[in-house]
Amino acid sequence: MPLLENTCWDILKNINGKAVIFNKGQANTTRVENAMSQNDLERDLVLKYKKSSIEDSIYFLEKRGYLIKHGYLNLTLVAYQLSPLAFVALQNNQFSDEEQNAFKEAIFDAKTASWFGLKVNLGEAFRRLNKKRHKQ
Repeated sequence: MPLLENTCWDILKNINGKAVIFNKGQANTTRVENAMSQNDLERDLVLKYKKSSIEDSIYFLEKRGYLIKHGYLNLTLVAYQLSPLAFVALQNNQFSDEEQNAFKEAIFDAKTASWFGLKVNLGEAFRRLNKKRHKQ
């Protein structure tokens, strides 16, 4: 699953500062800070990224402890809340080294057959180019 680092950053930045209200009856409402519903999150990102990329990035962030899931699919509203680990990443503007390795892939792969016996990963090449351009 090739992950896009930009997708993960956009997810965290979109959720930051938002709130979701869960209605569990007339007198029983819960407000969850720094959270966003799954539908709203996907709606905001669908113009920039493919659906599979959004879903893979949400899954990655949830399983790595950056997002806390509230609700159950098809039963209630599903919302994602930022965890304390996500706030550290947002503050430092960098994921941990282990997550950074998950984003890195080889630009050239000689093991996979393609044109002239070499596979070129253009997505990784563009990611590295954008990262260097933003640092300058």
